[in-house]
Amino acid sequence: MSDQVAAATTSEQAASRAALMKLLFFAATLAILPISSYFFTEKYVWSGNSNYAAITAICAANIVLIAYIVVSLMEDKQSFKVAEEKKLSETKKER
Repeated sequence: MSDQVAAATTSEQAASRAALMKLLFFAATLAILPISSYFFTEKYVWSGNSNYAAITAICAANIVLIAYIVVSLMEDKQSFKVAEEKKLSETKKER
């Protein structure tokens, strides 16, 4: 019984570590990408037009947020599949 508890605790820690790393990645991306895209596009793409550069930075921030939502939804779907498979295997064992 203690082996099962230890395995469950280890897998929970690995899952929380993966979620934390994913969150840190997206937080850093959300902090860096819009600012860098603003200054890059203001200087090289829009030739000093700060309005268009700000719109570009807003689009970059929204892309990062949408990517985070998509990744989270895919992870959630995967966890539901694992839970359903586990539940199905437990019901087969009971038979």
